[in-house]
Amino acid sequence: MAATDAREPTDDLIAALESRGAAEPVIDGRRLRAERGRAAVVAATLELVDGGNPVPTFAEIAEASGVSERTIFRYFPDRDALFGAVATEVFPRIAHCLVVTPPAGDLSTRAAALVALRVELADRTAPLTRSVERLAPSSQLGAALLALRTDRLQEQVRTWFAPELPTSGPAAAALVDVLLSAASILHLRELLDDDQVEPELTAAVVHLLEAG
Repeated sequence: MAATDAREPTDDLIAALESRGAAEPVIDGRRLRAERGRAAVVAATLELVDGGNPVPTFAEIAEASGVSERTIFRYFPDRDALFGAVATEVFPRIAHCLVVTPPAGDLSTRAAALVALRVELADRTAPLTRSVERLAPSSQLGAALLALRTDRLQEQVRTWFAPELPTSGPAAAALVDVLLSAASILHLRELLDDDQVEPELTAAVVHLLEAG
C-alpha cells in the first residue's frame, strides 16, 4: 500500500491548520485520543454542543462527563486545546463530505452528488459550526477552522463545476456556494419536506449553472 493511502483524515486537517498557525491543539488532542477520561470529556462536549449549547463551560462539561474540572484542565489547559480534540474526533467522520475531486458524470450527476454531501455535512456539523463561529473572534483555532471550512467548500464548488463555470458568469460559483451553505440547507429543511430538499437544491444548482 502506498504511504499516502495510510494517512488519516486528521493528517490532512493538521496540514491545513499548520499553514494557518493553529495545528498544535489538534496535534495534542490526537496524542491523548486513547485516554478514557479524555474521551469522556470530548464526548460530553459534543453532546452539549449538539444539544444547543455552542460554547459549554468547563463546569458544564464536568457535570456532563463525570470528570472533575481539575482533571479536565489537566487534559485541556484551555478551550482551544479542548476544541482541538473535538476537531480530531469529528473531522474523520465528515472528511468525505469535503472531497475536492469530483465524480465522473454530467452536470446533473455532479450536482446531485455534491448536494447530497452538503446536506450530510450540514446535518452532521451544524451545531459544531455554530460553536466554531462563536469561538472564531477570540480563538486562533476557531478562526483557522472557520477559514479552512470556507476555503475547502469554495474550492469544492470551483473544482466540481469547472466545466460549467467559465460560461455561467462571474458570480455563479459564489451563488452555488450560498445555495449549498449549511444555513441555506437548514432553512430549506424548515420550509420543505425532507425528501424535497435534495432534488430542489440539485435543480437550482443545475439551473444556475446552465443559465449562462
